[in-house]
Amino acid sequence: GASGCSCYAFNIEAPILKPFADNREWVLMRDLNYRIGDSALVVVVPKGFVTDFASIPEVFWSADLSPNGKYSKAAIVHDYLYWTQGCTREQADNILDIAMKESNVSFVTRSSVYGGVRLGGSSAWQKNTAERTQGLPRVIPDAFLEFGPLVLWGDYRRTLADQGVHDA
Repeated sequence: GASGCSCYAFNIEAPILKPFADNREWVLMRDLNYRIGDSALVVVVPKGFVTDFASIPEVFWSADLSPNGKYSKAAIVHDYLYWTQGCTREQADNILDIAMKESNVSFVTRSSVYGGVRLGGSSAWQKNTAERTQGLPRVIPDAFLEFGPLVLWGDYRRTLADQGVHDA
């Protein structure tokens, strides 16, 4: 873009993803870097991270709030922050809001998604804590990124855990 452009097009890269068999979970095939606003803070979502994009209940999908939308890149970053829990839940939700704004998500949609995670995100946060405590992986090592087209994430994750694969 031209210098002085007020757009945020380069703050969050386009992800390269590979789907699992049901197209609900996807794995990043290269790192996804996100620079938060005008700050020097960069969130690096590592290659191999598994996301389900926005965890929006199906009842809202018809209201143009599906798991995928202009907010998908922001949702990947949010999923990662909820998984690693290197910041508070509120900080993760605020970063989601900033990333959605930078992805040109409309105010109404942004407000709905943000309101939803503030209201319902606690259970996902706790579930991630429990899964990490159990040693379940969420970042697939390079050596295991070649899986077949019929593989489901839940099954593959248990196979990886059984083989001693844990997040780095």
